[in-house]
Amino acid sequence: MTEKELKARYKNTLFGFLWIVVNPILQMVVIGFIFRLFIKEPIPNYYLYLLVGLLVWNFFNLSLTKATPSIVNERGLIKKAKFPRAVIPLSIIFSNLINTLLGFGIILVPLLIFKTISFVSLPGLILGLVLLIVFTVGVSLLTSALNVRFRDIYFFVQAALILWFYATPIVYSIGVVPRQLIWFWRLNPLTSVVQLFQNALVSAPPPGLAMLMVNTFTICLVAICGVIIFSIESKNFDDWI
Repeated sequence: MTEKELKARYKNTLFGFLWIVVNPILQMVVIGFIFRLFIKEPIPNYYLYLLVGLLVWNFFNLSLTKATPSIVNERGLIKKAKFPRAVIPLSIIFSNLINTLLGFGIILVPLLIFKTISFVSLPGLILGLVLLIVFTVGVSLLTSALNVRFRDIYFFVQAALILWFYATPIVYSIGVVPRQLIWFWRLNPLTSVVQLFQNALVSAPPPGLAMLMVNTFTICLVAICGVIIFSIESKNFDDWI
């Protein structure tokens, strides 16, 4: 199903896998131009900083957007065959993961040219990738399971993602956030994930220990809840779809 998802996405397209970076680059140019007018503290290598954050965000955003209604969309397949239902959202996530890794491979050239990569921080990059995958899987299993019974979940996810984007340090640095409001960013598991990527690839400041610990705990909690709820709800998918 992952292979099918990959082939279907770029079928009959002229640029094929290049669309992985074309969209983030267009976002980077537009968002970067606008936000540089309002950012008080300049961020070194801002456009690369922004591009890295957008690649991470687009993986999470696209995975969650497509995985949430995936069980309902594949109702015909579910009624025809018996197989682990988690395969459906997971195949979407894995196909997006392959796309994202290819995207990072493509932007590796400018990162090396500008010498922004910190090889000392590469273990943090691996940690960030693991946390990103675990969190995306957990949230996607949770929303895809609940969306079968409550179809409003999909619309809620779409609305929440718009706010979630600006609540994640992608277009700005966490350093501009007032200290009295930093607790809000600790509730966002993607805060440390994005910071780990930006630290390793564009030498941005890493997440603080307290931020990383809180975000990691939240990610693990969400992942466990997602797996449990999906396993419970999947028994009733045939009745609800």
